[in-house]
Amino acid sequence: MGHRLASLPHQVRLAWRDAGALALPSSYRSVDKVVLVGMGGSGVGGDLLADLLALEPTGPVFAVCRDYRLPSWVDARTLVIASSYSGNTEETLACFRDALGRSAKVVAITSGGILQQEAQAHRVPILGVNYQGEPRSALGFSFLAPLALLQGLGLEPDQAPALEEAVMLLEGASQRYGSGQPTEGNEAKRLARALEGHLVVVYGAGFLVGVARRWKTQINENAKGWALAEALPELNHNAILGYQFPGALATGAFVVLLHSPLLGGRVSARYPITMEILGRAGVSHKRVEVEGTSPLAQVLGAVALGDWTSYYVAMLNGVDPSPVDVIEYLKGRLSEPR
Repeated sequence: MGHRLASLPHQVRLAWRDAGALALPSSYRSVDKVVLVGMGGSGVGGDLLADLLALEPTGPVFAVCRDYRLPSWVDARTLVIASSYSGNTEETLACFRDALGRSAKVVAITSGGILQQEAQAHRVPILGVNYQGEPRSALGFSFLAPLALLQGLGLEPDQAPALEEAVMLLEGASQRYGSGQPTEGNEAKRLARALEGHLVVVYGAGFLVGVARRWKTQINENAKGWALAEALPELNHNAILGYQFPGALATGAFVVLLHSPLLGGRVSARYPITMEILGRAGVSHKRVEVEGTSPLAQVLGAVALGDWTSYYVAMLNGVDPSPVDVIEYLKGRLSEPR
């Protein structure tokens, strides 16, 4: 897992190149809506993409679908991106078939499996995932590849300059957060020490809401730990009232607040006040300032810090971050005759 985290910059470039080279039918340029279908690590890239697209003044309606059925508004002018690393995710397969039945424009992102077979049978464009690892470590293909596809269709402005900044930031992150960097100079190791033994709660706002979800799921899957994610400013209207009970959670929880100066004044003003309220409730917390200048670079830089932090929490928990035995057990039970 450590090697795959360190190789993320290379994977990002690879996914961007491969997606940019995929020839899509000219009819795909007529779409005005986009749905990315994916579960787990194959779906989190959709969250990051949705947050980035929300910053643009124009563009298509965009939604992430984590279910067995597409939104009711999907039609022939909708691009459906079916993302499944294995190609066997049952929810994604169901939506893929649903999309074909509605004459939507469809693209499959997969390394093989049933999705690849059915896409070939229906002559659906396929972006092959040229990467070996866990779905959650294939972020280049779940996030950057769909972004490149939308850019190629003219649905997203040119992100090439921002991508170059992001890759440089990721390359630096691999050195600063890597296992060879001692704890005193390694923010990911220091943060992992702080999170050890705690229920991790991650706060994000604006284009960092998806990043907060990524931190949460990486703590779940890599560190095998409890974690939650919440969004500002919404959490200021409810979650801050829940710090009181049960009392044991005040000392058992640790809140990470992801912040960027690009969020804007009113949202940013909520961070110190929220931290004040957390402090009064006795809840440990830390504000993390994301690096980079462009939103894309900030998203990927923040993801890298969270990924490495979850890796070190796994080490502190004494677990191998790679296997997801309980998920495989659940899938096995679902496949049993009923």
